[in-house]
Amino acid sequence: MAKMHKLIQNEYIKTGKKVTTKVIFILIAVSVLALMGLGKFAQYAINENIDYIYEDTIDYSYEINEAEKMQYPGYETDIERMNFIMDNNFQYGSWQMSASHEIFSYETGEHNNVIHTFTEEERTEFKKFVVDNNWKKYCEYIVKNGKKYGYTDAELWQYQYRLANDIPLPANTIEGFTYPNDVIDSVSYAKMQLANSAEMGMGEKNNNSELEDQIALGLYRLENDIKVNVADSTSIFVDYNIGFWNILGQSASLITVIGVLIIVIAGSTISEEFSHGTIKFLLINPVKRWKILVAKYAMCVSLGFIMIVLLYVLSVIFSMIFFGVEDIGCQKLTISNGILTAENGFVVVFKNYMFRSVQVLVMATLAFAISSLCKNSTLSIGVSLFAMLSGNTMVSILKKNLNIDWVRYTVFANTDLSAVIDGSTGFANHSLGFAIAVVVIHLVVFWLIAWDGFTKREIQ
Repeated sequence: MAKMHKLIQNEYIKTGKKVTTKVIFILIAVSVLALMGLGKFAQYAINENIDYIYEDTIDYSYEINEAEKMQYPGYETDIERMNFIMDNNFQYGSWQMSASHEIFSYETGEHNNVIHTFTEEERTEFKKFVVDNNWKKYCEYIVKNGKKYGYTDAELWQYQYRLANDIPLPANTIEGFTYPNDVIDSVSYAKMQLANSAEMGMGEKNNNSELEDQIALGLYRLENDIKVNVADSTSIFVDYNIGFWNILGQSASLITVIGVLIIVIAGSTISEEFSHGTIKFLLINPVKRWKILVAKYAMCVSLGFIMIVLLYVLSVIFSMIFFGVEDIGCQKLTISNGILTAENGFVVVFKNYMFRSVQVLVMATLAFAISSLCKNSTLSIGVSLFAMLSGNTMVSILKKNLNIDWVRYTVFANTDLSAVIDGSTGFANHSLGFAIAVVVIHLVVFWLIAWDGFTKREIQ
């Protein structure tokens, strides 16, 4: 064991002396900083620059001209609606704009006569609520008269909940995508789906259970004022409220960079020994070849995980610096079959890192195996990089476009353990146990190739 430890230590010393290794660690730090900068820019764009889109004056001039030309049944009402919105300068995505569409809603009768949903008296009352920005009166009116206008209990729930908890309707599009409006919309939508499913008698038990869990989770967040759920904060490109967890969650994508870097190391660790002739100095010592091979592999794999841990630590630190620490105590909340589970956000993100590290391990082992067979490190690095960058694409093409199911047995279809757990790989009955078994088998095969190539290779 002492000899093995010494061999691994020597491999670390040799690798650490290389300029490329130092550059690699610098690239990791630069990648994290680049992601933070991108996130900060996106946050600035959303919070500062994009507001003008929703504050800009709505102009229906073209639509009004077209309606006057066509003079279709109800065009006068449509023009009245558009003028009403423009005259009051309602913002895009505001509740006033949605209410305006309701105020002027109509149907065309048998002889193309216009039948308004509301009476003129009701429309006048409605207009006053909207113009005065009195969302409470609007909600009270809908709750009181909604059934008459065809609202279901599921649709009325949102207005009842807002009144009971004094939660205003959104004033623009961005507000509609942020807490608590997004959670209320999610619960309301799930309630409507559940009601439709029950009414049609077509609801599947599993689907209904998911909807019930979605409703329960949303209500739990609203009742406990949980603004951030780490489970939802995964991408900086779709969330209108970019923050700490969005960026930290997105940082796991940088593991692809780690994969590229560790492939460069693993793909050259053996081939360079033979091409430079330094392998002779290793074999002079009374150490069996397999021990040298194990030491080199252990160095590559452990160095890869050191890089991943370093990436995680740097991402946490820089996320705190760039986006503050207000939300660091947030958790990942999930409800399954009525049972609430809360998991620490840092643990959730780190688990995602570990799931993604499987691809790094597999590709590093492949590069290591090819490196043991050839003198030219370029070949081992190139083949491994091509496999890593194109493997998932090839699996997707073969499965989705050509419907070839046997690709589930390839390693590329099983390295994304997160997708396997979520059931989003596209393969039926794709279990975590199966994925791990396929990955292990491929690792054993790659290792045996490396073993055979290194132990039987002649020294020239």
